[in-house]
Amino acid sequence: MAQNIGSKEKQLKEQPSIELDQEEFKVIQTQIANLNQQLSVAQAVASKEKNRSEELNVLSDRLQADFDNYRKRTAENNQKLKEDGIVDTVKKILPLMDTMRHAVTMVTDEKTAEGLKMVLKQFNDGLGSLGVAEIPALGEQFDPHLHDAVAQVKVRDASSANIIVEVLQKGYRLGERIIRHSVVKVGK
Repeated sequence: MAQNIGSKEKQLKEQPSIELDQEEFKVIQTQIANLNQQLSVAQAVASKEKNRSEELNVLSDRLQADFDNYRKRTAENNQKLKEDGIVDTVKKILPLMDTMRHAVTMVTDEKTAEGLKMVLKQFNDGLGSLGVAEIPALGEQFDPHLHDAVAQVKVRDASSANIIVEVLQKGYRLGERIIRHSVVKVGK
């Protein structure tokens, strides 16, 4: 290490010395001061631009999140509108289906009854393709969220109490959304 110090001193001694008069020295000092001032200004501008860049990145992230939320809300709204359209349409079709079911039981001509059953099956298949399902009722436990009880019927077996014994009108649902409650008679 002592050798390193000695070699540095030797290198310094070997460098040519420059003699400056007072005026040249002041000019160089002024130039250094100007360069230091320009460096300070450049550093301030760079810091300001870095802060602006960070603000723009935060704004960009916020806008991206807002757009993602907008897209999700729009998709949910479109799904709800689609379901509302299905529900409204099905509500208008159900009385027709009820009438056709009643007609099947009233028609005496087998071919006509068979034709009505085929049409009813097509209606049911069409409703199924839309995600509409019949609410199970006959023999099920009465659920006021799914069924409307219009009468109570005495039953011999106590285990049949609160069990649906007759379906007067079928109920339908779209997912968890009830389109029409099943109208039923319940055992007591």
